[in-house]
Amino acid sequence: MSTTIYKVDASPPARAVLMVADLLGIKYNACDINPLLREQDTPDMTKKNPMRTVPFIEEDGFCLGDSHAIILYLFDKYGKPEHSYLYPTDKRKRATINQRLFFDCGILFPYLRSVMAPTYTGRLTELSKSMVRNIEDGYRMLDAYLSDSMYLADDVMTLADLSVITTMSTLHGLLPIDSTKYPKLMNWFINMSEKEICKKINQPGADQHVAGLKAFMENNKTNQKSKL
Repeated sequence: MSTTIYKVDASPPARAVLMVADLLGIKYNACDINPLLREQDTPDMTKKNPMRTVPFIEEDGFCLGDSHAIILYLFDKYGKPEHSYLYPTDKRKRATINQRLFFDCGILFPYLRSVMAPTYTGRLTELSKSMVRNIEDGYRMLDAYLSDSMYLADDVMTLADLSVITTMSTLHGLLPIDSTKYPKLMNWFINMSEKEICKKINQPGADQHVAGLKAFMENNKTNQKSKL
């Protein structure tokens, strides 16, 4: 059975899936999809993944989208006892991890997506005040989640941290974390960023993502000025 991961390295959700696959020792085929060229919109891709998003995975005709669902599936299928720290069997710990994953999916990443969409369509030249407020509110909540532990859901790194760090790496590049306002979040961010798995997979993609967004914003600014 072969696993194919459809991805783009700059995508935060794709980075989360790639890090989990690496930690679990999964051998997979990588297939790059360029969302800006709408390569995910072909009839074949739409049939496999009606969400038309990256990442998604395919295994012998089974297709699954959404990074949060994917990493849970990969853990359930490929996780070994030595990986149990990523998603422990304790029900309350699992519930907390799930909540953090839903937070990333339902709140934090949508804050980032609200920046990405108008940037890539030529409308955004800089973060708006409402965008800054929303992102700062996300930072506030994460700082609160870290009040009792070094990591988001346990005393060790879990799937929640691997998912959230990818979103945060791009957000931090656009709106740096204020360490005086969010010291726990800053400490967590530094700690996660220093992990080998993040250096290997997350940071290169995050750098690419941030640089691309900033370049688009500058280009949008130039284009808007030329129309005046």
